[in-house]
This record gives sequence, C-alpha cells and structure tokens, in this order.
Amino acid sequence: MIRQSERKSPVYCNLGSAYLAVACNPGAVVIFHTPKACSHLALGSYWNIKRREFLRDPGMLVPKKNNLFVTGISDKEAIFGGEEILRQCLRDVIKMPDVEYVIVVPGCTAGVIGDDVIAIGKEIEEISNIPVIVVPGAGFMSKHYIDNNIRMLEYLLERFAIPKQEKTPAKIAMIIGENAATGNEHNIQEVKRLLGYFGFQKILFPPNATTKAEFSLITEVELIIPVGISRDHFEKLQNYAQGLAIRYDAKFYPNNYPSGIEGTKQWLLALGKLLQCEKTAQTAWEKEKRKIADFLEEKGHLLVKKKYIFVIGHPRRYFDAEQHIKTLAVAGVKLEAVVFHNDLTSKEKQDHRKRLAEFTDVPCFEENNLKEWINKVDFTLTTTTLIDIPHQLCLAVQQVGTWGVENLYKKVIATVADKGRRILYEY
Repeated sequence: MIRQSERKSPVYCNLGSAYLAVACNPGAVVIFHTPKACSHLALGSYWNIKRREFLRDPGMLVPKKNNLFVTGISDKEAIFGGEEILRQCLRDVIKMPDVEYVIVVPGCTAGVIGDDVIAIGKEIEEISNIPVIVVPGAGFMSKHYIDNNIRMLEYLLERFAIPKQEKTPAKIAMIIGENAATGNEHNIQEVKRLLGYFGFQKILFPPNATTKAEFSLITEVELIIPVGISRDHFEKLQNYAQGLAIRYDAKFYPNNYPSGIEGTKQWLLALGKLLQCEKTAQTAWEKEKRKIADFLEEKGHLLVKKKYIFVIGHPRRYFDAEQHIKTLAVAGVKLEAVVFHNDLTSKEKQDHRKRLAEFTDVPCFEENNLKEWINKVDFTLTTTTLIDIPHQLCLAVQQVGTWGVENLYKKVIATVADKGRRILYEY
C-alpha cells in the first residue's frame, strides 16, 4: 500500500459491473466473449447475490438459474479469430427456456483480434427473434462503474423503452445509480417509503432489478433521482439523470440520498417544493421527526453524555462525516476528537480538515495518536476496521433516512454496552 502519497487515477476492467448491471433482470442472459479466466470478475458476484437472498432478503429479485456464460477465447481464437465460438455459444443460449434477451460483452481479447461481435449478434437475433444486445467497449476499460451502468442503460432503453398506447395508472419514480439487486436493501426500502409520502406507487432502479416490461414504463416516469456514494462521479450521474428527465418529460431532483436528521429534513422539503407538495412534505417531515423523538424518548438515556472519537479512513469523495456527527450530537453524544487513518493521503486529510472546520471545532490528529484517546471515550466510530481497539463501530458508507438515523443510534448503544465483540458494523 502506498501511504501519504497521491494515488494515480485507476483504469480497470469492469466486466463484473457489466454483469451486475443486469444480473437480476428476469430473462436476461449475459455472455462474456472473453477467455475463461475473465468470468471470475462476475462469478463471485453471482454467488454473493444468492447468498444475500438466503441470509438477508428472501424477497429480492435474483437470477433463478445460471445467466452468465463465457465463450472461452483461447490461444487458437486469439490467432484465427473467435467468431465461431461466440456464434455457437449464442445458439446454445437461445435454446434455453425463458430467455428474453441476451447481453454480449466483448472483452479486451475480442477487441484486439477484431471479432465482428455486432454482426454475429444481428445474425442470431434474426434467427431467433430474441434481442441480442452487444455492449461494446473491449472490456469496459474505464474509471468508474457509473460509465458502464449509463452505457448499459442506454442500450436497454433504446431497445425496450417503447411508449405504450395505454398509460399505467401508477405514479412512477426512477432512481439512477443504485443497484436494487446488490445495494443495501434497507436503503432501498427506506427511499421507497419516503417517496410513498408523495404518492409514488412504483419505484424503478434501472438498469438492474428491472423486468423487460418495466423498461417501457420508464417513458411514463414523473420523477428521476440520481444517487451514489462516489462524490467525484456524482455530477456525471446528475447530468445523465437530468438528460433523461428532459427526454421523458419528468421532474428532475438533483439531491443524493437523504442522510442524517438534517439531511432527511432537507431532502423531504426540497422534494415537496419541486413537486409543488409543500404541505405534504412538511407533514412527512413532522412524522419523521416524531419517530426520531419517540426513539430518543425511549432509548436516549443510553446515549446522552457518551463520548467518542471518529477515525476517518475514507477520502471525502466517498465519505462525509457531517451527518453522522450532527445526528449523534442531537442525542447528546459528544465527539472528542477526529483521527485520520494512515490510509488517507496528505491531500485527502487536508480535504477532511477543511470540511470539518465548516461545522465543528474538534481537534484532528494522526493515527499514531489513536491509542492515547481509547481510554478517554466510550466508543470509537470508524470507517475502517482497526486492530486492538475495543468498543468499535465500523460505519457503512451511507445509511438512508430515518431508518439510517435509528440504526446508527441502535448500533452505538450496542457498541457501548458490548463486552465481548470488538467490532460492530453499522450495516
């Protein structure tokens, strides 16, 4: 690990995120036109989805059967071309039951040897009448998964977002940037609940966890919201979501997921103003505020006057400490110091110092000062798991709405009270 130095901008293969973009879409099959080894970039995700369904979210939309295939380009195809093995793979896949469309993702090798993947896709589509969508990019070499999701969504919209003659009576909103199949299911449930205050009955999360029929509903959406944990790419997501809103004559709400008490309030009130439902938004916020007050009335005595240090190990492009600090302050939990983890570069630490100075005057220290604070506080709040630190609560990147507030309070109570486990996790 390179510490205390500036990181280079990574460029990496995103075949895995290409698969995840449609992994839980009913009837979707993904073919990697790559060597066999490339399949590991997605195969682990397939089993993680299955594991999550079993352990945490039995009702989630998951692939009911294997929907990931790889052509297995070898040295032979690298020399003489791999079009025939792709053609045969497609022929085999279209014979499977319940295949509604096929996504072909050519990898770097296919791009180098020059296989005409688009022509083969058209050939098989004409034979089978099953849409074959080629998403080019020679392995999706890019800097962020957002690029892939946008590209994938555009191809799917082009093929399937066809306006219906009869509009659905449901009020529809669309979230861009969240993977409803692999993201935090509590965040997804919470944003659905909050949007329910404004009468939205159906929430879409394309390109993932979306049926083929639901893509046509996108032409009827009334509200589009971008969300994402990566701040340095959020503007790109906002611009794309705004373009979709113009395309489909929908309202565009630029604010990210609501986080913390103040963040949830601002999110609801600003959304109410956009939708011209200010009274509805105010009523919604009063109900949310009452929920938090009821929780603190019952459990607040376990939080008040507790002290903590905050160890920050994520750069600001992924994590902002404001809402966590302010939310805990409402419950009477006092922040004694901020400690910067050694994983942060000098510039990243300076970015945090500048941001923290906007809302708190607590002192900031380096990681080598951590041990001297441990016996002065009741618990340690951290973004990064630490060694030999008791009463440690490790944060998730983002927890949404009132659920996120109550969950933070519950986990702090458990962390302070716990005598056995060294680490609790906010998730």
